[in-house]
This record gives sequence, structure tokens and C-alpha cells, in this order.
Amino acid sequence: MDTQEAYQELGLHPSATDAQLKASWRRLVATWHPDRNAAADAGRRMQSINKAYQHIRQLRDGSLDDGDDRADSGAGAAPSGAAQAPEPDTPSKTHVRKVRLSLEDAILGCTRTLRGHFTHRCTACVGKGQRVLAKACGTCRGSGAVRTAALFGWLWNEEACADCGGDGRQRERCGACEGSGERAVAYRRQVRFPAGVRAGQVLSVPSARHGDMDIGLELQVEIEPHPLFVLDEGGVLRCEMPVNGYAWMAGCWVDVPTPGGLQQMRLNRDALVYRMNGQGFPTTPRGPRGDYIIKVVPVFPAQDDAAQDALLAQLIEYSTRAAAADRTQPMGQWQRRMKRWNSSQKEATRDT
Repeated sequence: MDTQEAYQELGLHPSATDAQLKASWRRLVATWHPDRNAAADAGRRMQSINKAYQHIRQLRDGSLDDGDDRADSGAGAAPSGAAQAPEPDTPSKTHVRKVRLSLEDAILGCTRTLRGHFTHRCTACVGKGQRVLAKACGTCRGSGAVRTAALFGWLWNEEACADCGGDGRQRERCGACEGSGERAVAYRRQVRFPAGVRAGQVLSVPSARHGDMDIGLELQVEIEPHPLFVLDEGGVLRCEMPVNGYAWMAGCWVDVPTPGGLQQMRLNRDALVYRMNGQGFPTTPRGPRGDYIIKVVPVFPAQDDAAQDALLAQLIEYSTRAAAADRTQPMGQWQRRMKRWNSSQKEATRDT
């Protein structure tokens, strides 16, 4: 790790004071310590932070010359609580992004190919887009100032040289980032999402090499609204579906949507709510699937069609005759009692 990388790791300018250096190190340690941060690369990031702090401290104490690589070998004492394991030379970053899954993918699990670009500050120029050379600026000849004419050329003003920023040193455009100060690294990763992943859950994907950088992913899961299913706050999968009222009365079989596809279910005129065991959302991540609750809503057509009215009249007549012929059915018993009562009423009327 060189001096520029050390200051970049701590988010500081080389002109930062010792107090600012220590405050930045403490803040980063509090954020990235593995006991507080569950990210997959927290330990590696912690090592990098401690190494950067150690490098700058040794440089300022005079025990390390600028450009000396002895700090990378672990020479010198690290701050209290610092991790001592060596860090690979390849920089590592974590890319935080959102991933939207369908409800079926969240229930059954899925594999997704994620593509993207991660933009980071150029390490070659520390994000400045240019490098300072050990030469005098050709515009101001090393003075840091240029003279401009004022008042019709009678007087001259001195202004800071725009080419060197006023310090008199020549600049060169950074070839690594082409002067932008940033570098974009493309990545492509296949990620397996386990069955039972929930909205709001954060998944950490270990770092992998992409270009000149190790990139890890921190995925924030979102679940898309579904046109048929609803996952309630208790994690129970539900569906409300309309069915033909006559099919419901007749106890017919109907197609029911499930996360794995259509399944047959038999209706029961005495029930409106049905339960399918093991067809719902997993009770725990990677765990067994819970129950799937289906509520049916019987729908009867409007009675405004002559052909339909005729069919209903035939159905009523047929069912009435069948009930009258069956002495065990309440309808047949009621009709016989009505018949006897009506006969007695007529006899009473004749006697009077």
C-alpha cells in the first residue's frame, strides 16, 4: 500500500492533521469492525483501514520513507485492537444494489445473473484526474502565477496559474482514468436466492475479481406485487378467487393457481375457505413451506336472460318434484304437511 492509497482508504487529504487522521480511523473502525458489521468483506476492509493508518503514522513519525513498502509487511506496531493479518494487494469494494424478485421466485428460490458497473475513485491519481510531475509548470515557469494586462496594458495583475493550480508544478492527465478521476469496473455474477427470502432482507455475496478490483455485492431484496397472490404480514400466502355459483353448489372441480402452477381443487357448497398444506410461503428461509389459503367467492349470473330464466324454472320444477317424492327430505315433509293443512282448511270452510 502506497501513501496515496493509504490516504484514500481513510478518506483524507495528505494535509489532514494528526487529530483528523485518528478521528477518521476511529470512525471507520467503528463502522467496519467484524463484531459490528456482518458484511462478508468486513474483516478485509478492517485490515485495509488499519494498514493505511499504520502506514501514515510511520511516515509522519519518520520511521518510514515515502514510497517505502515496509508497512505492507506488517512492520511497526498497529493501533490497539488492529487486525494483524496481511491484506491482498487487490482493492476490494462492496456494491450495494436492490434486486426485485417475483413472489414465485421468493417462494421457490431462484438463480439470477446480475450485471452492472461499479464506479470508484481512481487510485492512480486519487480521484484528481491528473498527476503532479517533478517539473516546473510550463505556463508560469514554476512561479505559480501569471500576469494579465489591466487598464489598457498600463497595469498588470497577477493571478494564480490555472494549469498548475498555483503551486508551480507541472500536471499530467491521468491515463488510468483518462482525466475523469473515476474508473468504472463491469461485473457479472450469478447469485442464488434461497427459498423463503423476504422483502427487506439483505444478502451479502462474497467478493470476486472483476478487472483490477475485488467486488462484493450487498443485495437489498424487494418483492414485486403479484396479480393473484397476497403474502400477509404473518407470512401466510392467500388467494381470493371468484367461482361459478352453480359449480360451487354442484361441488365441481376447479383450477386453482399455486406458486408451482395450476392444481385441481373440488368445491364444497358448505365451505368458502380452503387450505392447501405445504403450498404456501416457507415458514423460515430454506425451511418447509407453510399453508396456502384460498377463499372462493360464488358468483351467480344476473337473472335478465329469457333462456336462462326458462332453464332455472325447469330446475326448480324438477327439484320440487324430486323433493316431494322423497319422504325423508325436509322439503317433501313440508309439502305433505302443507297439503294436509290446506285440506283441513277447506273442510272447515265448507262446514261453516
